[in-house]
Amino acid sequence: MAYASFWRRFGGTFVDGIICGLIGLVFYFLTRGSAFGIVFGLLYTTLFESSTLQATPGKALLGMHITDLQGQRITFKAAFIRYLMRFVSSVVFLIGFLIQPFTEKKQALHDIVAGTLVVMGEIPSQNYMQAWYNQLLQVLGMVDKVPPGFASEVNVTTPATSAPLKTEPSDLAGLYDLFQKGILTEEEYNRKRAEILKRL
Repeated sequence: MAYASFWRRFGGTFVDGIICGLIGLVFYFLTRGSAFGIVFGLLYTTLFESSTLQATPGKALLGMHITDLQGQRITFKAAFIRYLMRFVSSVVFLIGFLIQPFTEKKQALHDIVAGTLVVMGEIPSQNYMQAWYNQLLQVLGMVDKVPPGFASEVNVTTPATSAPLKTEPSDLAGLYDLFQKGILTEEEYNRKRAEILKRL
């Protein structure tokens, strides 16, 4: 697993800053200086990082994506924690960012707290905004609204709350989707993941 370097991560953040800045500037004038910029930054980052793209456009363009410590797609909760901790990383002369080159897995402070990694790798060929929108629907519990062409990206099975889990995903991606939605506990996820890996 190749970890992203400090300067590559900086480049990705710079690109994202330009994108967010341009969009934020437009809405600043349209809304006459509302808090839209803060909300947009939150949704832009967390939804992209927890989507099937696993990266913001800036990171994706530079060949980076975000995973958990097991190399899997991160949850929206982890992306949210990571986003908030970036502000903590910024205090005291950006020390939370500057430690990144010196940690074992090239993690900044917000990566360590959220349990995430920024790694190099092939980025899925998909529409960036569609990936963002699909993740928004998933977070809002509106997976039935996902366009048919993207149905494979989101597991739309919704078991009854009181009924035992019936779904047995045949691949790791489907299994992780169940874990991300809270349908599987971490213990169940790890056990079923081990069973699938044994069959490979």
